[in-house]
Amino acid sequence: MTTSLVRQVLPRPRPRAATADVHGTTAPGFASVRHSFEQACRDAGPPGSRGSALAVVQGGELVVDLWHGTADPATGTPWTGDTLEPVLTGSHGILATAVLLLADMGALALDRPIADHWPEFAARGKGAVTLRDVLTFTARLPAMAANLGQRDVEDPYLMAALLELDGLEEDPRAGGVLHGPWTAGWIAAEVIRRVDGRELDLFFLEEIAGPLGLDIHFGLVPDQLPRTARISYGTDFRARFATPAGRAAGGTARGGVCDGDADLYGRVWNNPSPFPADPGVWSESRRRYALVPSLGAYASARGLARLQGILAEDAVRAPGEEPLLLSRRTLDQARSFWVEGLDPLLGGVSAYGEGGFQLLDEGLHPAVRSGAFGHQGPGSVAYQAWPRARAGAAWVRNRLTAGPGAPALDEVAGAVARALRTA
Repeated sequence: MTTSLVRQVLPRPRPRAATADVHGTTAPGFASVRHSFEQACRDAGPPGSRGSALAVVQGGELVVDLWHGTADPATGTPWTGDTLEPVLTGSHGILATAVLLLADMGALALDRPIADHWPEFAARGKGAVTLRDVLTFTARLPAMAANLGQRDVEDPYLMAALLELDGLEEDPRAGGVLHGPWTAGWIAAEVIRRVDGRELDLFFLEEIAGPLGLDIHFGLVPDQLPRTARISYGTDFRARFATPAGRAAGGTARGGVCDGDADLYGRVWNNPSPFPADPGVWSESRRRYALVPSLGAYASARGLARLQGILAEDAVRAPGEEPLLLSRRTLDQARSFWVEGLDPLLGGVSAYGEGGFQLLDEGLHPAVRSGAFGHQGPGSVAYQAWPRARAGAAWVRNRLTAGPGAPALDEVAGAVARALRTA
């Protein structure tokens, strides 16, 4: 999707004078957001070593569009408003949106068994597993039994075939693992292919990104590589994904099936690691071209903010009113509370609605954030849809850190709250 189309869909706000190393624009009333972004950029370190972007869409208007630093320290490519960021674990909310659109079309139902669309999936006790179970991480399928390498995960057909042979996880902790890096994406993508006939990447482009002018993609094409950020890890980032025995993420399994000593943690977060010791895996052309559904979305901050803004507006439309993307009925169901718990492997509480959207804590500024959904967590991306404010916000960065990105959006929520009070 060309950036010219994105700019046509999103009106550009009034320009403000740029400060050193921070570029972009803010609409009147959002000066405090720029100041907060500048401070966060200073705290992150020299602009030549990392970069980030922040975008906010309210009422269909791009009211914040800021960026800073370097997209690819290896080449010195500067960050721009069009830079694409590997969304990694944040891809799940985008994937869920694609599934929900098919549900809205009447092509599938979240509470029907997956085997109705994919008969081979029913093997080894999986006949009753539904898409809702998969999207909310309650299917007891958080990991794969087969020993996988980094190249294997780039082949969704192989992953679908291997999943057919898997049974439900027997470890009693599996029912509480409310996030897994790989399996939900492969299952959902295969269901989309079987129901619609198109691969996930083409379906998303033709039904969502293209019509709405969203700079969001599952996998890239060659002319997008020069504007794609290269990720790196913060000092303590990978320590969060160390196994209980202290092995860093990225270890191995033996004998074709993960060894017992790796246990559930090893099968979920180490087969293979989504964060290998060399982060350059995610910058290889073959990985960028591949369809990796749960981790392989790429987006600009503008694209993510625009998608969240659209979902926020659709969530508060009058019943029966024509939506931009998803009907009020589908979004009401998707945001209805389904599960919440403390992850036994990573810690931290997660909550999901029936459609797989992560339900977010109100935190600061509940007048704006009440009913919020999106994605937050360790990594490089945080995005939120705020239905009460008809707004969407996204913060992206190429330096992965152990802390959540959501606090960076606190000042944004405050500015949106002030804008609502003065409107």
